[in-house]
Amino acid sequence: MLLAAGSLALPEAMAQQSTAGQQMQEEPASTPTELDTVIVTGQRQAQREAIQTKRETFAVSDVVASDDIGKLPDHNTAAALQRVPGVAVWEDQGEPREPIIRGLTSTYNRTTIDGALVSSVSEEGRNVPLDIVPSVMADRIEVIKTVTPDQDANAIGGIINIVTRSAFSTGQPFLDATGSLGFAEQHGDVRNDKQPYRVNFAAGRLFGADDQFGIVVSASDEQLDYDIPQVESASPSVREYTAAGAPVDSGSALGNGIQVPTQRRLFWYNNTKNRSGLNAKLEWRPNPDFRWDTSAAYNTMEDDEERIENRLEPIGNVANQTATSGDFASGRQFIQLNLPDTERSIWLGRSAVEWTAAERLKVSGDVIYSRAELDQTTTAIEFRTPTGTRARDFGFSYDTSDFYPIFTPYDQAAARDPANYRFQQYRDTQLDSIEESQQARLDLEYDNGGLENFFKLKFGGVARFTDRELDQDRITYSTRSGFNWTLDSVSRAGPDKLIKGRYLLSPRIDYRAANDFLNANIGNFNAALDNIGSDFTVSEDVYAGYGQATIKRGPFTVIAGMRYERTEVDTDSTRASDDVYLPVSDSGSYHNWLPGLHLRYDATDNLVLRAAWTNTIGRPDFADITANSSINFDGSVAVLTRGNPSLKPRESEGFDLSLEYYLDEGLVALGLFRKRIDNEIFTLTSNVEMDLGIGRGVEMVQVQQPMNAQSAKITGAEVAWQQTLSFLPAPFDGLGFNLNATFLDTEFAFITSAGLRETGLYMQPDVITNAALFYQYGPVEFRVSHNYLGGFLETINDTIPNADQYWKGRHTYDASVDWQLSDRLTVFVQGQNLSDTGRREVTGPGKQYLQESADYGRTYWVGLSGHF
Repeated sequence: MLLAAGSLALPEAMAQQSTAGQQMQEEPASTPTELDTVIVTGQRQAQREAIQTKRETFAVSDVVASDDIGKLPDHNTAAALQRVPGVAVWEDQGEPREPIIRGLTSTYNRTTIDGALVSSVSEEGRNVPLDIVPSVMADRIEVIKTVTPDQDANAIGGIINIVTRSAFSTGQPFLDATGSLGFAEQHGDVRNDKQPYRVNFAAGRLFGADDQFGIVVSASDEQLDYDIPQVESASPSVREYTAAGAPVDSGSALGNGIQVPTQRRLFWYNNTKNRSGLNAKLEWRPNPDFRWDTSAAYNTMEDDEERIENRLEPIGNVANQTATSGDFASGRQFIQLNLPDTERSIWLGRSAVEWTAAERLKVSGDVIYSRAELDQTTTAIEFRTPTGTRARDFGFSYDTSDFYPIFTPYDQAAARDPANYRFQQYRDTQLDSIEESQQARLDLEYDNGGLENFFKLKFGGVARFTDRELDQDRITYSTRSGFNWTLDSVSRAGPDKLIKGRYLLSPRIDYRAANDFLNANIGNFNAALDNIGSDFTVSEDVYAGYGQATIKRGPFTVIAGMRYERTEVDTDSTRASDDVYLPVSDSGSYHNWLPGLHLRYDATDNLVLRAAWTNTIGRPDFADITANSSINFDGSVAVLTRGNPSLKPRESEGFDLSLEYYLDEGLVALGLFRKRIDNEIFTLTSNVEMDLGIGRGVEMVQVQQPMNAQSAKITGAEVAWQQTLSFLPAPFDGLGFNLNATFLDTEFAFITSAGLRETGLYMQPDVITNAALFYQYGPVEFRVSHNYLGGFLETINDTIPNADQYWKGRHTYDASVDWQLSDRLTVFVQGQNLSDTGRREVTGPGKQYLQESADYGRTYWVGLSGHF
């Protein structure tokens, strides 16, 4: 993939069509129509095309364009987007997953394919995890940061539009195919050891007597298998102790200021992922005045995961404490196993038409159906040491002189003996989430047909109907009185390797043996069924209309307009009260007037200035606006999540200014922006002791609830420089580079139980940089890229500010080498995460204490691509 970096966009008409569902809209006469699709044959040519596309565009945005199918290690669209200025990517299990645009989490960015809205496949939110969409289906990926009035307003951060390939772009039959094998550095230590692979193809051609029809079909299939060792502490991760040795919260006036980990928690993950996708597009262009296309896409991903865990935590007071050490006479150990099997699927269908009804009048519209399904089955098993008099057998000393703390049990043999672990619970959970959306759009345009003095009026409307449903069933098994089940009957050894060179995760639970034991002794277990605690349904209807005018006078172009959106919401859910679930319903509506103004000034042939004033909204996540409450037991502490029907949508006002100077085969760009967000939404976390009514008694519970913040502000700068060094003497004329950086200053104010707090914006790094160096000489091309994602605030704790959690900044390096064997065949080698960078999360005073640390390892790919 190639990045056209900085503040850029598509031609005014193209920008409108691609993100507002107007894929076929015609450009003004001065815009070269051959730029509808960027066709490239290498990094150098791709950069030329991307810069030219940027130069002809209007709204502030960025483009990632294809340079032959699957050449970079960016195998999903989220990975490709992490190279865009102003875009951070939230990862899951070491893979880029959800983009964050200019400080806004992915749930408030609109995702479309060929302008068609994509339903959310997440459990409760609006976000579309882009690791499900393979990058090979894209002709280009657009990130529009300043939406115009004719575009969807639920896009405070921006709109991500994946443009698929068109047969009319090439004008001749084509077949592109790629196959590769992967080799993960970390694999086979827990469970599966399957061969990673990727295969994909795209084929298309024109047909009909006058080549008036075009068809493109693409498909992909991928398998990944890798392990992730991880060490962490609970949340809150550290605490202090009084002079008498009693535990208190970190930062308490009674504490001694010495931070002690609340536990030592070891994980080892095995992730086996399978992705597949199919996309087809049929187009009909019988004459220059009429276009019709219909397209369909299906993408699915299954993530089969085994997560083994070993946890040790103190009981009672500390003794013999120093600044970095101490003793606990009593402790408790847990052995857990979690087996989530998650399948996500997206269906999308779109039919669109564009008709020049009269000489200056154009009619366009489309109908869209989108569906997303999430199906997750999870088995969770837990054994733990007793909490009675034998708890002293599991006391330990600790040493925090290093970032990774050491807990040393006094009796190592007892700590490793499976017979000392008693059964606590066996839980099976089935979760299903379905979202369906139908949308219809109609637009009317009138223009005067001018070139230097161009004028256009545009009006339109959209109606969208969305239904979201979540259904969760959970059955929990506990032993009946008098029946004792210990781990030794179903245990096995853990991985031989040490986590961070110091932690041994052993013993572990053998799932097959535990499942067989449960079924063989089912009469000795109680079964508790919870089938409504998390269920909810939401119906959301959106009606929108807009009007805008485009005026071009010499070097000046202006787009001005107004958009109106009305949102109607109905919700049904349940709320727990004294162990009884009561039905709760709520309804509401709100409306927004959203003006917009965009300016472009072509100061010289090489200098372009742009400015924008935009107003957008961010609707709350579906689960957040219900009245339900649900409990998750997969972590070290139970998590109680509550909805908030009183949530207001975000409302944002943004200002953008950009400057671009075009060099000979190069570009220097600077963008400045400021955004104020009212009713910013964040999740407030608090730790409360309560009895959940499931037989475990009073315990510490993490309570999470979405809230509206007082305000949020984002001020930022984006800089970019990309250059092909063709002016150098051979062989150095094959060199080129692409550099970009984003710098953010954010303000975030919100109310907690302790009063007003002010921090940086939730989930947003303050620095993002990308650098790529490429070189092409004859049939050989290589690329090396670097990505830096700065640290950011991840979790806000209501009652204990020292328990806020932060991600540390991360540097990652990727590389690829291509050898063109012939005009049609290329062999390639790729390396991902060559710096062996993991994830590190910190907490506590000074953000210097371990919360979580995971190692991902390197991955290598070898493959062959063909173009026919």
